[in-house]
Amino acid sequence: MLRILVFDEPYSVKLRLEGKLPAQTAPQLTQRWAEVRSRIKGRKAILDLGDVVEFDETGRRTLAWLASSGVRLGYAHPNVRPLVEDLACDEPGISRFLSSNLETTAHGRLL
Repeated sequence: MLRILVFDEPYSVKLRLEGKLPAQTAPQLTQRWAEVRSRIKGRKAILDLGDVVEFDETGRRTLAWLASSGVRLGYAHPNVRPLVEDLACDEPGISRFLSSNLETTAHGRLL
């Protein structure tokens, strides 16, 4: 199961994922991104992976596609952080992973 929360903030739109991102839920994320993308209007898009406990190869490809579409990959759950960091190294242009440039959200979570 995947839960997608969207936070509209003045300078960004954050998509916070909770749960698992296997092939069965990846289309849900791509559909939600299409809805959110249409209303970004110059703000940055951040994908908070802090509550994603696992993803499969389809989920990995979906994250790569989102990153190449302009989404910044944010905080990752310790269980998947190495996989997200590998993704950032494997895919050209996905240096958007904010491991060295930590940001704090309005909710006090590190991105």
